[in-house]
Amino acid sequence: MSSSPPDINEITAALERLESDTGAAESHGAMAGLLCSAGRMEKARWLKRLFPGIESGDLLAREAIDVLARLYDETARQLDDAVLDFQLLLPDDDEPMDERIEALAEWCQGFLLGMSEGGMKDLAGLPADSGEVMRDLVEIARAGSYDLSGGEEDEVAYNELLEYVRTGVLLINEELNPTQAPPQDNVTLH
Repeated sequence: MSSSPPDINEITAALERLESDTGAAESHGAMAGLLCSAGRMEKARWLKRLFPGIESGDLLAREAIDVLARLYDETARQLDDAVLDFQLLLPDDDEPMDERIEALAEWCQGFLLGMSEGGMKDLAGLPADSGEVMRDLVEIARAGSYDLSGGEEDEVAYNELLEYVRTGVLLINEELNPTQAPPQDNVTLH
C-alpha cells in the first residue's frame, strides 16, 4: 500500500468504485471546506459527512476508502503546512482550458458545500477577508463554460484565478484554524 498522496486519476477511480455522484475536484473541494470549517475530525466521521451512503466497514469499498483517506491526510497536512504547500486537486495543465475551468468551478462548489457541512452557514460569521473570499468563491463556482482561445492570456488569467482560490482557502483556514505547525528553519522568502 502506497502512502504517497493520490493523484486525480486515483481519486476519480475511487469515487467511481464508491458510485459517488461527485467528481474528484468537487470532492476535494468539499473535503478542504469541511476541514476549514469543522477543523480536524476522525476520518470515519469525515467520510460519513461527505459520503453518507458509504459504510466504512464495507470490504469491497475498502481500497477506495483508503485512497480517499490518503487524500484526507494529505489535504489536512497541506492546510496546516507552514510553507503554504496547499494545492487544489484539479486536472493537469495539459488538459483543455474549458475542462480546467469547469473543474475549478466544481472545486469551489465543493468547498462551499464542505464549509456548509462543517457548520458555516452564514458568511457574516466569517472575518471580513474570509467573507470576501467566500463571496468570490460563490461567483467562481457559478462559472460555466467560456469561449476561450486557449492562448497565453487565458493561461495567465486561469493561473491567477487558481492562485487566488488557493491562497484564499489558506486565508480562510488560517482565520478559522490558526496553524499549529512549528516554523520551518529552511524556508526561503523571495
